Amino acid sequence: MMNRPVEGTVLSARLKHAAFGEHVFGDVVIRLRDGSEREIGKVSAANDLADVLTPGREGCFYFHDVMGAQGLHAYRASGETEHVAFPKRVERMFFIIALLNLGLVSVFLSGEWGLPLVPLTLGVMATAAWAIMRGSREALLHDLRYESRMMARSHRRAVMNGYA
Repeated sequence: MMNRPVEGTVLSARLKHAAFGEHVFGDVVIRLRDGSEREIGKVSAANDLADVLTPGREGCFYFHDVMGAQGLHAYRASGETEHVAFPKRVERMFFIIALLNLGLVSVFLSGEWGLPLVPLTLGVMATAAWAIMRGSREALLHDLRYESRMMARSHRRAVMNGYA
């Protein structure tokens, strides 16, 4: 799991496709505050955050990488609260695969066919992948809430001390 806050302006984001509540963008490039450019690559975003990846949009973009699936899970414009929406398509896919394979194992066990190793192995692996994806999502959201609290606390201190 990797959480990458990137502050800057979106230069380009090409929409590849949109389906099942997510938009997948290719070739996402962001110009950082220092003038350099960072190429993010292929990124998935939930419907609520899909309009954020438009050229010219400024702010802090929160990208994540969980098991090779990159995505945008939060956005904060300067001086505003963050907008959070986590893309869950891969997580749902692993959950469905786990249910189907473990269901197939239970069907085989209820009959006289014995224990099928392939569906059992696939079911266990998909369950583990789903648990990793879900746990990573919860950890990312926890870190984001913690960062928001720390920023609000530092802003309050600056106001009280007369700096802001």
